[in-house]
Amino acid sequence: DFYRNFSNDPKVKIPWVRRDLSGPRVLCMEWIDGIRCTDPAAIRASGMDVAEFIRCGVVTGLRQLLEFGLFHGDPHPGNIFAMPDGRIAYVDFGNVAELSQTNKQTLIDAIVHAVNEDYEGMADDFIKLGFLAPGTDEIWQDSMGRSLADFNFRTVTSKYPIRIPERYSLVIRALLTQEGICLTLSPEFHFLEVAYPYVARRLLTAEDPILRERLFQVLFQNGKFQWQRAEKLLGLAKEGSGGLDITSTVRDAVKVVLLDDKLRMQLVNAFTEDNKLHIDEVRSVLNQVQGEINPQQLLRQTLGDLPALSRQFMLSWSDKILS
Repeated sequence: DFYRNFSNDPKVKIPWVRRDLSGPRVLCMEWIDGIRCTDPAAIRASGMDVAEFIRCGVVTGLRQLLEFGLFHGDPHPGNIFAMPDGRIAYVDFGNVAELSQTNKQTLIDAIVHAVNEDYEGMADDFIKLGFLAPGTDEIWQDSMGRSLADFNFRTVTSKYPIRIPERYSLVIRALLTQEGICLTLSPEFHFLEVAYPYVARRLLTAEDPILRERLFQVLFQNGKFQWQRAEKLLGLAKEGSGGLDITSTVRDAVKVVLLDDKLRMQLVNAFTEDNKLHIDEVRSVLNQVQGEINPQQLLRQTLGDLPALSRQFMLSWSDKILS
């Protein structure tokens, strides 16, 4: 399952099983040539981009939890390798666990609420997950508002009134272990600095109706479009590109928004909200990808998937905004 999940990820290596050499009592897998994370000095000395390796490791862990719901339960330094080409490799899949769809969505909600600085919503998510007891959420809200930028799992589990339900013990252990590896490689590491961009890209590009609803919650508040949030979300997605071309992310995001009736109509209304054209706000959002994509060309390519009437309407808007 791990091999299939990451087969199309160019930054992750999952060894394949040599079935011709395996049997009921022996499992033979592909040899991994790399540096174990038990030797962080060797990783730094190798000339590898340590920051990108850390980003890759965190994103891989988040994908296991939030996309696949199947995660490596024992990611200690001896089971994770830094490969010469910069990829991260995992071995020893004797301890894995699954996360339910409901719990995956609640974890995503918690990160979305963190992005929006909605600490009350985040506390509610933690109560749903069983991490906070009802009545202790006010302590969490008061504390986290001041320290979210410095969030790390070790501090949270020791400082705040967090309880770990048995069903999540393996998840927390895995997160703590991977966070420890990241902090060893880079003492300045902050989990949310990597998690935010990943979630931003997921929200902008996922076709899952539930994630589209989460995107709607981020972009709209009390019926009004939040231009600064849109700008921040696109900026975070750009940060999370890992040096890759962000064009495909933006193109997929445009499709998600314009092909969803609810999002499309709300977006059209946002352009003329409060009886004025919000052209300056649109330009500010587009400035996040200035120099990396041609917004007008991208819109024309993307809108080819829309019905003719919607396509003509949106193209006329794009010409006004981008002229």
